Amino acid sequence: MLLRAVARSVSLATVAVLAALAPARAQQQTPATRTAWPCGGRLDPSYFRVAEGTGGQLFLVAPDEIADSAPLLTAFNNHPQTIFRLAGTVTPGLHDFQIPIDPSVESVVFSASVQCLDAAYVLQPSGELASGDGVTDVSGFRAQRLVMVKRPQPGIWTVRVAGRGVAGVIVQARSPVGLTNLEFAPAQSTTFTALPTFGVENALRMQITGRLAQFQASLVSGIDVPLGSLTVSAGDTETSYLSRFTPSSEGFRVMIVGKDPDGFTVQRMYAPLFTPLR
Repeated sequence: MLLRAVARSVSLATVAVLAALAPARAQQQTPATRTAWPCGGRLDPSYFRVAEGTGGQLFLVAPDEIADSAPLLTAFNNHPQTIFRLAGTVTPGLHDFQIPIDPSVESVVFSASVQCLDAAYVLQPSGELASGDGVTDVSGFRAQRLVMVKRPQPGIWTVRVAGRGVAGVIVQARSPVGLTNLEFAPAQSTTFTALPTFGVENALRMQITGRLAQFQASLVSGIDVPLGSLTVSAGDTETSYLSRFTPSSEGFRVMIVGKDPDGFTVQRMYAPLFTPLR
């Protein structure tokens, strides 16, 4: 399988684990010793399934890194809206992932995790490295790069990574525009629950906060491969929307892509990876 990103040579496994954080200098990662954790370790896929299924973050830090890991959790907790998320296995080489950042974003966290990380960069729409006032570079870990940017310039940002092994790229924001409260009701049922049901038509109910001039909704896999578009209609409140679809056995996320009143692209994902009930 191939990532839907600029770098088409990145292949992803169905089950993988998000890697931990790594030291950086001048936005470039120094390769860790290949026998050290996590590059030389065996990663348990059960931790990945929990993190992906709940929309949480999994940090595989070495014992000597645990004391310094609090800023990682704080950064994600302060940025609740997911713009981009995937996890899988990268092949050796340099790979780009392009992320649309809209004017409503007050602050954004770019996170790149690679089990055997060689380099990681965050590039502004101009192509220059993210740096200067308002940019916080969290470093000191072995397998992840995390960059926070306050009041980021609207446009297409790039997360560029090199390495091999299991990997994850997550971009989360603080913004009034969000995709929230997804619920599912199978077949003719009017009872909505947190998980979809496999093999039958499901009603999907969701809320979209903030100002969008227009948007389209779709399903994507855990590695951001398109699985199909969703036809959306207005719900019973100003911010609620309804759709219907029949989920397959494959895990999926719900994503919206639209335009704000000024014409900027707005993208949001619902972080949990849904696995239909059988």
